[in-house]
Amino acid sequence: MARLSICKSQKNMSDLIIEDKGTIDFKDCYEEMIMLVKSNPKKSYIWSLEHHNVYTIGISDKETQENLEIYPKIVKTDRGGKITFHGPGQLVFYFMLNLQKISFKPTELTKFILKKSSEVIEKVGCKNNINLSDPGIYVGDLKLASIGMRIKNKVTYHGISINFDMDLDYFDKIKPCGLNVKACNLCNYTDIEKIDLIDKLKKAYRDLII
Repeated sequence: MARLSICKSQKNMSDLIIEDKGTIDFKDCYEEMIMLVKSNPKKSYIWSLEHHNVYTIGISDKETQENLEIYPKIVKTDRGGKITFHGPGQLVFYFMLNLQKISFKPTELTKFILKKSSEVIEKVGCKNNINLSDPGIYVGDLKLASIGMRIKNKVTYHGISINFDMDLDYFDKIKPCGLNVKACNLCNYTDIEKIDLIDKLKKAYRDLII
């Protein structure tokens, strides 16, 4: 049995590639992600990164106009959801997962990622709750993490963003995800270092693959 477990672990590692991309422009990252999905990859990928300041809107945002006079420029995407903000100090994970290799039903994609993220955040000392109707992770009434996913060519893409120690003032200029909700930073609830949290999340996300 032990030998079978080792073989399975090695298979998981070869089927899943986790990359640290540092701080990257959203548009460049988005284009690279779309190219990867279109290539119909046999392996699964998880990218860990942060973005320079940018507002993005999803396909369900009918209210926000691209020429809205706020800084920085708004970028349209094909993810679910409405307007949100990305910036330094926010941890972003993108999941390009081959649906033939995942450990859950495709319809449970958002739920599974939120569950894994919530468990890690709880273990580092921050009590939180998952909201599936307005998808995200909350600390009381404050929103800590947002998620937006899509599936194309039997591959998932887009992902989750977790506020760690970012400038929250940018959220005051919008209705994050179309909601009248305030954001919060995880650093206000735990003493864990950012790099250690990233490592714990990456380990938890490995369970996404069979």
